[in-house]
Amino acid sequence: MEEILNLAYRMLQKYALCDYCLGRQFARLLSGVGNKARGEALKVVLAMEANMKLLMNDKDAANVLKIVAENGMNKYAKKLAKSLNYQINETKTCYVCEGKLIDENIRRMAEEIIEELKGYEFSNFLIGASVPAHVKERDDQIKAEFALTFGEEIKSDITREIGKIIEGVMRKPVEFATPDITIIVDIFSGTFTIKSNPVFIKGYYRKLQPNIPQAPWICRKCRGKGCDACGHTGKEYPDSISELIGDPALSLFEALDYKFHAAGREDVDVTVLGTGRPFILELKSPRKRFVQLNQLQDAINEHAKGKVEVSSLSYATKKDVRDMKAKSAIASKTYVALVEFDSSVDESKLKEVCEKFRNLLIHQRTPSRILRRGDKVRKKYLYFVEAEKKGDRIVEFKIKAQGGLYIKEVINGDGGRTVPNIADALGTAPINITLSVLEVEG
Repeated sequence: MEEILNLAYRMLQKYALCDYCLGRQFARLLSGVGNKARGEALKVVLAMEANMKLLMNDKDAANVLKIVAENGMNKYAKKLAKSLNYQINETKTCYVCEGKLIDENIRRMAEEIIEELKGYEFSNFLIGASVPAHVKERDDQIKAEFALTFGEEIKSDITREIGKIIEGVMRKPVEFATPDITIIVDIFSGTFTIKSNPVFIKGYYRKLQPNIPQAPWICRKCRGKGCDACGHTGKEYPDSISELIGDPALSLFEALDYKFHAAGREDVDVTVLGTGRPFILELKSPRKRFVQLNQLQDAINEHAKGKVEVSSLSYATKKDVRDMKAKSAIASKTYVALVEFDSSVDESKLKEVCEKFRNLLIHQRTPSRILRRGDKVRKKYLYFVEAEKKGDRIVEFKIKAQGGLYIKEVINGDGGRTVPNIADALGTAPINITLSVLEVEG
């Protein structure tokens, strides 16, 4: 203990330190004691020793008492020093925090945060701190100068003290990994910011009509400004999957924005039927996060009636987004295609297609219609083809394939860019393809 007291005294000789900034230098000693209590205890013991030596007529102890009272800002030492008529400099402030790290400031900021948090739904929170560079430098300077190895960062002091008050009042726990709310405090400027972390909702969507893009499609002529070609909407198509799903959710969760994530995408003229396509909606800065998802599902389906339908909604995480996107590149997809050919389809050749196009590796150059994305060869598996004639020149195909395989090009061959292909195998060219997604592996 004598070594710690000597170290604390040497620090106070050179620097005025408040209870927090002194105690923080010994934060890893005696777990469970607050830094303010550590700092105050050190100053009290130093003052007691000085008082004892003064009673024994040790005049050198007067200087110790004065340093603790003045540079240490300890009320007990001040009271004793004044009773002995020692001159105390009342103007000194803490060298590190400049007098900002005091209970009054901590309590006031916590109360302001609590009041603001009443407008949010959350189950846990995390406090972060913004500290001016010169304050951190001073704190580090003291640690280095006195070779201190058992202190902690000033940010930890601030976040712990404010966090304790919020936790006690709001009965919400601190969560370090995935907090609902993150609060960044700046006790030096007296300000704070509240960040409501995103809510993720996963489910499946069915696209009941063609000509609805997955994301808003900006008008190519006016680039979104509005013109006669787009009816002054700024968009090629009036609706998108993401808007039809996201807008009702934005309102219910009182969020500022959203981002739509899906397991792949279909062409704009393709419908999505059957079980639907997996998606995750990321709602940014929501004030509400405990919405009943059956209420959300009803709101979306009513808003998008006849165009889009969602099902199987549940809460998700950011990791689910990563997993869905990683899996989407290889996950199997099942399609139904109603195809009209330019001549009659031979029944025996159709049967051969169903036999040969099974677990078949397809070599597919980037489709000519999207060459702007870069010309390369993809190798993807086609798992099976089932076919049923609906007329002399009309066939309904059911096709299951690996994610990333363009199905229209598997059917029409795309001028030889996809091999093998169904058109070559049948010896007749498609003149119309109506494609629907039946199932996307979730």
